[in-house]
Parts: sequence; C-alpha cells; structure tokens
Amino acid sequence: MDLKKLLYFVTIVEEGQITRAANRLHIAQPPLSLQLKALEEELGVTLIERNNKKLNLTPAGWTFYHRAKEILNSVDGMISEVKEQGAGIRGKLSIGTVMSCISYLPRSIQTFQRKYPLVSFHLWVEDSYRVEELLQNRDIELGIIRLPLQTPNLSMVRLQAEPLVAVQPRDWNIFEKETIAIEELEKYPLMVLHGQGGQGIFNQFIEACQAFGINPKIICESPDVATLLTLADSGVGIAIVPKLATRLRPKGTLSYAEITPNIKSDTALVWVKDRYMSKAAQHFKEILIDSVQ
Repeated sequence: MDLKKLLYFVTIVEEGQITRAANRLHIAQPPLSLQLKALEEELGVTLIERNNKKLNLTPAGWTFYHRAKEILNSVDGMISEVKEQGAGIRGKLSIGTVMSCISYLPRSIQTFQRKYPLVSFHLWVEDSYRVEELLQNRDIELGIIRLPLQTPNLSMVRLQAEPLVAVQPRDWNIFEKETIAIEELEKYPLMVLHGQGGQGIFNQFIEACQAFGINPKIICESPDVATLLTLADSGVGIAIVPKLATRLRPKGTLSYAEITPNIKSDTALVWVKDRYMSKAAQHFKEILIDSVQ
C-alpha cells in the first residue's frame, strides 16, 4: 500500500463524491473508482457503501479514514521538519567551548534565537583538547577554543587575542596599578589555568617566567577557570587566567591586573575541515564571527 492510495481515499471521503474527488485530484473518475476498488480488495473489507451515488462509510471505512489522515499529516509534518532542518531553522545545534571563552556565546545565541527560534542548543564545556576531540567524534559541529590547535584536520577563524591577567583575592590589595610585572608574581602563591595537551596558557606562562629567570610558586593547576576564580576569591592565591574569563563574574567583583610584558592567548572558532556542516551551524558561525569582528 502506498501513500497515493491513502490520499485518494481521504479525498473521496472529504469530497463525499468520487466525481468531485477526481476533480480535486486532477485525475479522471474511472481510474479513481478503480483505485478505491483495488484498495478494498487489498484490505479485504468494504470501506464505502455505494447507494444511489451516495457514499456512506462503513465502521472499517471510518477507522481507515482517520488512520490514513494521521499518516498523511505525519508525512507532511516530516517533510516540513526535514526541509526546515536543512535550511537551518529547526533542530538542535551542538557546540563546544572552553569555560574561559563562554562570554562569546550570550550575544550570539540571543541574535541566533531571534532569527531561528525553533533551533535549540546542546552546549559542551570542556578544555580545548577535549573540544577538539568532540569535533573529531562528531559530537559537536563547532568549537570555541584557545590556540594552538592540537589535533589535525580542523579549520578555524581567529576570534581575539587577549592578555593574561593576575586575579587577586578581594582583601589582598597588592595591585597598585592596572598592570603587574611578571617578576612581582614570584612572591605569591599562584593558580594557573592548565588544560590537556602540551601547549596552551600554562606553558606560555611558564616559558615567560623562565625567560625572566623567575621560579613561580604554583600551588594549583586546573582546566576549570571558574574553579580558579572561586579559589582566588576565597583567598587561596592569585589566579592566572585570560582576561576574558573575568566576565564570568559580575563586573566590579574581581580585582585583577594585566601581566607585563603581555602574554597573549589567542581564541578561535573551529570545525572539521571538509565535513558537512548543517545550515544551523553555518548560520551560527556567521553570527558569532560578526559579533566579534
């Protein structure tokens, strides 16, 4: 049984007459009558009783009509949904980001939601290495990471380069200016952002310290920047994090200074090279890039 037979039967019932149904379907009456007869023979039941050209549905006919209507509506809905997903206006978009880059998302998501309100988000928050793994494993379509790239086969658009800052506990009051020399940090317990992989902020900071001949007192390493900010706020030590991460706390609640000389951390939007990207992901990529540049 194909969908065409269901459509013919539903149209006959709704028009109440084979002639009108044939006109609506743009086919001749005799072939439509033969289709109805073939349908009844296939089912082995009488669906419509024909008395003096009046069509009366049998109980089986009513059941078949309602079920056929449900199937046709379902197929129409499926086609619309698939087309909308193909156009990037319905469905779910999976994105990965590092916590220190999450501030890129609110404005972009709000803009995207105004344009495509039927698309929902699945957000993964990991370190950069894990976000790249999620891309390779097809768990996400887009990732926001800190450079350098650690896995092959990724395309990227650089977003911003930002300095590392030292965040002090609220009652320490050791920062007199908006900057602090890296040599000064040798005096204090430090907590440094450190994700997986061999490169990244931790290594940049250590290399800068070595270049100035200092031996930093690192008491904590963590891939979770929010944890480091909480520990700093609790008086444990000074957190070394990207400046963008300070937006995770309400404005004015953190005291920080940029480290000099500047140690820059680059961020990027990444995706798997030469792999199909959904329309929703393409739309979001464009919105995010426009919001940063």
